[in-house]
Amino acid sequence: MEIIQEVKYDETMKTTVEPYLKQRCISGYTDSYDAVGKLHVLRYQADMPKGVIVICHGFTESYPKYDELVYYFLQAGYHVWLPEHCGHGWSYRLTKDSSLVHIDTWKRYIRDFLKICQMAKKEYPNLPLNLFAHSMGGAIGAIAVSWKPEWFQHVILNSPMIRPHTANVPWGISASVSTLQCLIGKAEHYVLGQKPYEASETFETSASTSKPRFTRFNERRKATKEMQTCAASYSWLSNAAKMNTYLMRHAWKKYTAPMLIIQAEQDDYVWTSQIQKFADKIKKHGIAECEYLYLSETKHETYSSNDETMDKYINKILAFLQK
Repeated sequence: MEIIQEVKYDETMKTTVEPYLKQRCISGYTDSYDAVGKLHVLRYQADMPKGVIVICHGFTESYPKYDELVYYFLQAGYHVWLPEHCGHGWSYRLTKDSSLVHIDTWKRYIRDFLKICQMAKKEYPNLPLNLFAHSMGGAIGAIAVSWKPEWFQHVILNSPMIRPHTANVPWGISASVSTLQCLIGKAEHYVLGQKPYEASETFETSASTSKPRFTRFNERRKATKEMQTCAASYSWLSNAAKMNTYLMRHAWKKYTAPMLIIQAEQDDYVWTSQIQKFADKIKKHGIAECEYLYLSETKHETYSSNDETMDKYINKILAFLQK
C-alpha cells in the first residue's frame, strides 16, 4: 500500500482522499442500545469488498481523525464502519458540557458498540468482521470481543487503554478518588487538573509525530464544537478503572481470533507496561494467537506518524488482516 507523503499531505487529503471518502460514505444515526440517544455512524463502502472493519475510536476523538486510515482500508478492499461513542463527535451525550467526556457505566460503551457490530454483521453476513480499536476504544473493543468472540475474524488493538495514565497521581489513588467523588455527587465534575477546551494544543505537546497529520485534524477541531471534547469526568475515570479490572481479570481469557497489539515507544496517555502484561497473559495462558508490534520513535497516535513509520505500520496491519 502506497502511503500519503507528508510533503504533499494536505493537498492529497483535499484533492484525493476527501472526495474518495465522500463518494463512498453513508452517514446516519441509530438508537443507542437502550434508546437513550442517537449514535452517529459512518459506513464506507469498498468497491470489491473482502471483509468489514469496524473502527472503535479513542478518548475525545471523532470520525475525521480516521480519514486517512479509512482510505487505506477501503483501498485494500474492506468496508469500514465507524461509530462515534457516547459523549463524542456527533453522537448523543449524557452531559450538556461539550468539552466533557462523561459516562454513567462502562457497559454503555460496550453495548452500544456491539449493537453497531451486529448491524454490520447483519448487513454483510458473508463477509468476515474485523476490529481496529485505538486507546479508549482499545479497552471498549477488547471487552466487546471478549463478550462476543465468535463475531470477529481479526482483532487489532492500537495503543489500547488497558490502563489510562493519570499524570503524576498514582493509579490507585486516582481510581479511589474518582470513585469517592462519584459517591458524593460529583460524578459529572471535571477530574482535577482538567478543564474545558481552549484550542491550545500544539504539535510538540500532541500524541502525533507527524506535523501535517496533526495540523489537519487540529485546525478542523478548532472550528467544530462537536470535535472539542477534551476532558474526563470523575465518572469516566471511575469507569475506566472498572474496565482495567475487567480486562486484566476476565477479558483476556475469552479471545479466539488472531490479535495484533500495537505499542508506541513514547506514550503519555496509557500505561505501556499494562499493555505488555495484557499481551503476555494472552500469549502464555490464552487461546488466541497474539502478535505484538513495538513501534520505535512513535507517540500514542501511531496512525499519525512520519512517512517511514506509517509505511511499516499500515502494511503490517494489512498483512495481518490477510492471515
